[in-house]
Amino acid sequence: MHRANDDGGIEKPVKQQKVSNKSDRATVENKSKQKPAPDTSAANVLPSDDKLDLGSSSIRPKSALQQAFLSRLAGSRFRELNEDLYTSNSSSAFERFQNNPELFDQYHEGFRTQVKSWPVNPVDAVYRWILSAHRKRSKVNNAKRKFNIADFGCGDAMLAKKLLQIEEIGNVKTKQGKKDDPQSVCPFNVHSFDLVANGNPHITPCDMANVPLDDGCVDVAVFVLALMGTNIADFIREAHRVLTRGGKLKIAEVRSRFESASGDDQGNGKAGGKNGGGKQSFKYSEKKADESLLDEFIAVMQQLGFKCKQKDRSNKMFFLLEFEKTGKKPSKDATFTAKPCIYKRR
Repeated sequence: MHRANDDGGIEKPVKQQKVSNKSDRATVENKSKQKPAPDTSAANVLPSDDKLDLGSSSIRPKSALQQAFLSRLAGSRFRELNEDLYTSNSSSAFERFQNNPELFDQYHEGFRTQVKSWPVNPVDAVYRWILSAHRKRSKVNNAKRKFNIADFGCGDAMLAKKLLQIEEIGNVKTKQGKKDDPQSVCPFNVHSFDLVANGNPHITPCDMANVPLDDGCVDVAVFVLALMGTNIADFIREAHRVLTRGGKLKIAEVRSRFESASGDDQGNGKAGGKNGGGKQSFKYSEKKADESLLDEFIAVMQQLGFKCKQKDRSNKMFFLLEFEKTGKKPSKDATFTAKPCIYKRR
C-alpha cells in the first residue's frame, strides 16, 4: 500500500533490507547484535533472593521437616529469652525489649507453643476467679462502678480480651444525674501492662515496677506467670500502690518455682524397680513437696502489705494465691527472688 507524503505526492514503500547511508547501516548492525529483551511477564519472572519465601503458600507449602525445624528454632529462641527475663532486672528487660520489639513476638510465639501442652491455662483460671469476685461484689455493693483490673505482665492481653467481651444490662447516668434507659455495658476496666505493645491496643508498654496508674485506683491486680526478674518485690510494691484499701492481688505461678519435690523413697517410680534399687526416681507429691520457699514468699508478702487469703494447689503444674491489701506500708528493704523457670536446652 502507498502512503501520501507531506507534499501530496505518493510515497513509495522503503525496502527494510536496504540502508541508505553508513550511519544507518551501523545502527542496524548494532541492533541486530543486541540480545532480545527479557520476557517480563509474571509467569517468567522469579523474585530476587531477598524476596524469595520458600515457605510461602504461593510457592509451595512448608514440608513436615521445615515445620519441625522452625518449631525447634522458635522453641530454642523462647528458652533463651525466657532465661534472660528470669535472671535480669525488669528495667534492663524493658530497655532491651523496647530497643528490639521483635523479641517480644519471638518470646510469645514460643510461649503459645508451650501453653498448648498444658492441661489448664492459668489465664482461664484467673478469668473465672475474677468473674466470681465480680458477682460477689455486685451482691454486696449495688453501685454500678466498673470493676478495675490491672494485669501485670499481660503477654498478649488475653485476659483483657476475654473480660472486655462481657456485657451486662446496666443503667447509665446522664449529666443531669438521672438514670438513662438500661443498656448493655461492660462491667470491667482492664489495664494491661507488658514490656512491648507491638500494635496490641490493650497493652501499655512499661516496666512492671513503674506502671502509669494513680494510687488506689484498682480493685484487683493480677500476675499470671509474670513474677519474672530479680526484683519481684518491686512489682508487689507497685501493685500495693495502685490497689484500693482491701483490694485483691491474684498470683498464678509454676509450682516448681516455689516448691521442691522430695525423693520417692517408696520406689514407685519407673526407675529403680519395686525395691528402689538403681537410680533413685522422683515423683511430685503434694504431701512430700517442700513448701519452705513458698512460706518464705508469703512472709515477704506480709512485709509488703499483703495478707494471704487463699492457697489453691489443686492444679499439678500451677498454684493460685489470693492476697488482700492491708493498711501496712510496704517495707522498702524486703526482697524476694523465686527459682527461675529454666527450660532444658536441646
